[in-house]
Amino acid sequence: MIYHSNPTLYIVGDSTLSSFNDPYFYPRYGYGTQLNKYFDSTITIVNLALSGRSSKSFIQEDNYKKLRESFKKGDYLLIGFGHNDQKSDDKNRFTDARKPVNDSESFQYFLYEYYIKFVLEKEGSPILCTPIVRVDAKNCYSKNNSHITETGDYAQAIIDLGKEKNITVLNLRDLTKSKYQQIGFDEARNYHAVIAGKFNDQKDIIPNFLTLDPTHLNIYGARYVAYLVAKSLMSTNCSLKKYLLDTIIEPKKEDILFSNPNYQIKEYKSPNLLKYQPTSNFKTWTDGWYGTAFGDCGGIPNLLENGYVAKEVQNNTFLVGQHADSIKGKISFSCDGIAFLFKQIDVRFNFEVSVKAKVIHTENTKQAGFGLMLRDDCYLEQKQPTEIVASNYLAAGFLCKETAMSILFKKEGAEIEEPNLVEDYYKENEECELKIIRLGQSITISVEYQNKSYSKTYFDFDLLAVDQNYMYVGMFATRGTIVEFKDLNFIETGESQGA
Repeated sequence: MIYHSNPTLYIVGDSTLSSFNDPYFYPRYGYGTQLNKYFDSTITIVNLALSGRSSKSFIQEDNYKKLRESFKKGDYLLIGFGHNDQKSDDKNRFTDARKPVNDSESFQYFLYEYYIKFVLEKEGSPILCTPIVRVDAKNCYSKNNSHITETGDYAQAIIDLGKEKNITVLNLRDLTKSKYQQIGFDEARNYHAVIAGKFNDQKDIIPNFLTLDPTHLNIYGARYVAYLVAKSLMSTNCSLKKYLLDTIIEPKKEDILFSNPNYQIKEYKSPNLLKYQPTSNFKTWTDGWYGTAFGDCGGIPNLLENGYVAKEVQNNTFLVGQHADSIKGKISFSCDGIAFLFKQIDVRFNFEVSVKAKVIHTENTKQAGFGLMLRDDCYLEQKQPTEIVASNYLAAGFLCKETAMSILFKKEGAEIEEPNLVEDYYKENEECELKIIRLGQSITISVEYQNKSYSKTYFDFDLLAVDQNYMYVGMFATRGTIVEFKDLNFIETGESQGA
């Protein structure tokens, strides 16, 4: 094989390889972001890995199209799937590790047909990586922590495929398992992301390991796994190893592991719904649903004169919004102020929720909006007239901005608006249907409006930065908008299989 003088190493895979932009105490890093620390400058590294994807779902992404279009003779492809292929509750991602390579439902089939085969046809070199283990407090690495499930052993399927097709395999499952068992959990947890910090007795901020992410690595863990990749390559016949640095040095925690310099401890407690005594404008009787208003509401939210309402007016019919002599509240980049009629959901569980919405009143003013929202945090009986609430959420709904109506907006440090269904403000008496489905790491948001529909699935969207125990789904409206929501349907669909 004749190699180009400047080959490219492409990386595909899931969140354990991809890049992130986290507010966490120890933010998430995929090991694909750290491989450049072990290769010389004569090879270009392009990380196309995406969080939440499997070998099956990745082929629907633009990054897969980019790979197919860009890959050339002499290039390399490092393939790191497995974490999400084992999600048997998700037909869009699941592949079966028990079945052989010639079965179109198998893990091996997708790895070979969509990644290995075209690379070989292009006269390139594929490298398979088994998934890393999930760190375990009991230091026991079997079953799910080592990717052995009722639908097969996903690491072994990769190893067997490599032997059958004569493809280089780097067994990161066994290497991380051996390392973690050797050093024990108290040390192994330092390789992983930690969502929150806490104060110690000296008032220093230290990691709160109760918020440990057992799946995703921090920068030290990512660097260490990249080191394992480099060391493993050295003992193979793969020509990629000639681009490794002459000296491969194992990373040291004290040189790499530092907390997020922008991290701030959030003074937040999950709302105590058992003690909640809502005022008349927030009264409900459907079990598990509660009315509130919070954020920058132009006054204390629960005072009647500020015009916020999130209440049940008859069985399974709710009135939500803000209307008074002056319009108040907002949906904005810096802060939100909304009425919210919600349900608290344990983060361990999947669900589906849908509702019909009809606009009763609108002032058609900027920063107004309504819809069905899934968010990180929620607040009851706010005492301050102005409070900064700018947490992450996903929503199926409408936002007034300039003269356009935006559909499906979210916030992850900034507002992100999806394509519009119409080019005007929402109007009184208009109706729509809204839906949110949570299935593990994937959250699908849908809108039906004026015989048009729009739907999008988000993977690994961060709804744990503030409240690590619960999510909050509910109907919202604000700033001179009053909406009637009816035919609310909520179904818990089982326990999430996690990341």
